[in-house]
Amino acid sequence: MPQSDQPSLSQISFDRRYFDGSCCRLSVVELGSKSKPDMLLVHGMRDHALSMLSIAEHFLADYHIYSLDLRGHGFSENTGSYPMTQFVADIAALIKEFELHQPVIVAHSLGGHILSRYSAIYPDQVSKLVLLDGMGPPGMGAAIPDENFREYLQYDVESALSLKSEGRRMANKAEALSRLLENNPRLGHAKAELIIEYGVEAHLDGGIKWRWDPRMNMVWSTFPRSEMEKIWRMITCPVLIVTGDESPEYWSLILGAEDQDIEFYNSEMTRRIDLFKFARHEVIKGAGHMLHYDQPASLNLAISDFLGE
Repeated sequence: MPQSDQPSLSQISFDRRYFDGSCCRLSVVELGSKSKPDMLLVHGMRDHALSMLSIAEHFLADYHIYSLDLRGHGFSENTGSYPMTQFVADIAALIKEFELHQPVIVAHSLGGHILSRYSAIYPDQVSKLVLLDGMGPPGMGAAIPDENFREYLQYDVESALSLKSEGRRMANKAEALSRLLENNPRLGHAKAELIIEYGVEAHLDGGIKWRWDPRMNMVWSTFPRSEMEKIWRMITCPVLIVTGDESPEYWSLILGAEDQDIEFYNSEMTRRIDLFKFARHEVIKGAGHMLHYDQPASLNLAISDFLGE
């Protein structure tokens, strides 16, 4: 039987359901009426299902919504190993278990990589796909030069050796809330409290930690980055690509660059969009990588317009 949770900071009730993914137990939040068309929400790295609540709230009247805790996140099992293939298999298991019929899929960041791959492999299973800054940094699909290939492989091995099973310790929820709002100042206090309420757990050394497994960073070394462009070409459903006008700053930080080459970023975005059969691009003003945290109303409007086409 599903476990029913009532979020203390939201007027929306939901059921937390559990199912078997690829060799692990996964958690999914279910909202709304089963008589409505299906929508699947998939968060990004270091997040959880209820971080997508601002999207679920907006579309609840029109869709039956599932929001997944990816493996290693939220209330899903920490497996210790996180290959991309198993993330995709988890999606296949979810859609089969709950009999989702050609859902609309909204996926953020890491979720965008996972659901792009799923949509390419199972084109008849997805009606529309929304990628929220879910294509990675510019140049991600480029082939690695032969002279850099050994260094690339060594980096993956050394990164795997540095992975830890325990995340950073925090004293209490107040500290977690302070960190979350410092990193996401436009999130809003009430939403941040809800994310903290379901996003932390006890640390072995006392205090609390984020409810995600630091080892899931290994996913990036489990598939060739150059595959992504082939995958995007294979997707046949309509696609909405949403980025923020501050997204280049985020990718600059991730890549360790002082400044993002805006001309290169824009040319890469145009080139990538052209790889899809049916795709358009929306830029949300005043938003960075965390679009649904920074500008939820503008984001939901862009998604609504796309779904109404």
